[in-house]
Amino acid sequence: MRGIVAALAVGLSAAAPAGAVDLLAARFRTEADHTRIVVDLSGPCAYRHSALDAPPRIVIDVDEARFAFDPDTISVGDGLVKQIRFGPAVQAGGAGRVVVDLEVPARYDVFALDKSDDGPDRLVVDVKRPAGVAPPKPRVERRIGPDSVGDFLIMVDPGHGGDDTGRRNRDGLMEKSLALDYARALKSEIDRRPGFRAALTRDDDVFVPLGKRRQIAEQKRAHLFVSVHFNAAPAPDARGTEIFFVSLKGADDRATRELEDAENSADLVGGLPRTDRDTSQDLTRMIVDLRQSDCVERSQQLAVDVDDAITKLGSMPTRRVKQAGFAVLKQLFIPAMLVEVAFLSNRTDVKWARSRANRDAFVKAMADGIVRYCEEVEVPRLGWRMHVVERGETLAQIAQAYGMDLDSLRAANGLDGDAVRPGQHLRVKRP
Repeated sequence: MRGIVAALAVGLSAAAPAGAVDLLAARFRTEADHTRIVVDLSGPCAYRHSALDAPPRIVIDVDEARFAFDPDTISVGDGLVKQIRFGPAVQAGGAGRVVVDLEVPARYDVFALDKSDDGPDRLVVDVKRPAGVAPPKPRVERRIGPDSVGDFLIMVDPGHGGDDTGRRNRDGLMEKSLALDYARALKSEIDRRPGFRAALTRDDDVFVPLGKRRQIAEQKRAHLFVSVHFNAAPAPDARGTEIFFVSLKGADDRATRELEDAENSADLVGGLPRTDRDTSQDLTRMIVDLRQSDCVERSQQLAVDVDDAITKLGSMPTRRVKQAGFAVLKQLFIPAMLVEVAFLSNRTDVKWARSRANRDAFVKAMADGIVRYCEEVEVPRLGWRMHVVERGETLAQIAQAYGMDLDSLRAANGLDGDAVRPGQHLRVKRP
């Protein structure tokens, strides 16, 4: 059924099953022509919907409904949907209310999906994007090419989110929360490094499909991809950091295969069909693509450099660099790695991970490894090199030695003035 945003535009569900229903989870996805909102249910439901104005919004009341999740407001902000709110329907006893606040008046569809292999019963709201209301455009980053060196953009991906909680320990500590905390800290650390910037695939407790995470990296033209997770194992003594780069064939050992399956199941938890399988045509093409082979090698070096930096930190044991067929890393034509920071099933690791001082030291080590990799691998690939400033050298002398003008040297290194310090690393053209 389709509605126009106007007072008292009301629709009714086709069936009215008896009994209470639990609202299990909610999520949204922004597409080019619509925004889809999905509410997972414990069973079939009876519902009513209406479109209101001043301000424009869609109201859906689900009969005899109970919230099985914390009904916090979900911020959307995609130019069409402002936010999604949840709560009891005061004037309809026993009903649970979902309110979709709109940025502009819009047409919409509301329909129910029966339980299937792809997910539970669901209530779906498709808000149609009006003509002239464009989806948010991704920010275009500075291009890095043979003639110029701009900021390296690192895409930091906090694992899981929303109704996909990831791992959870006995105390209720959830992987999705820790991953977001560490990812935000890593972004802040990278942003402090001259010549580097970071962006997040999610900056809130929302569900983001695995394929969408890759799309975000591609849209922002990221140069590296780092996915942050936390591990768990049946053996309580298992602990330490594990770093993975992509394997086109999948994992070789049982423990890694189990971890691979757990991380790749995120889309299934979020109600989406699994699409990243080694038998897919896209992956088959990727295997024979020389660009991907090159990215696997560069991803391995990235993982090794970060692993070395964390090992030098000394406060968290490392479990060597490994390969696995993580879906979030596949089909990325940029160096990528997945970091399992610590084991939520190990009390020592959990105590360590909860320390802000340990977190800050850990992400600093990660940033050190990322910077080292870029300086040793990516900068030379672009026809540049790194110059280490010696005592007594001036910026003008360095520019002259490499046949560069001062403005180009400043721009390549994000410098506002001419001050340099001994030991500072500068990007310069090869003489």
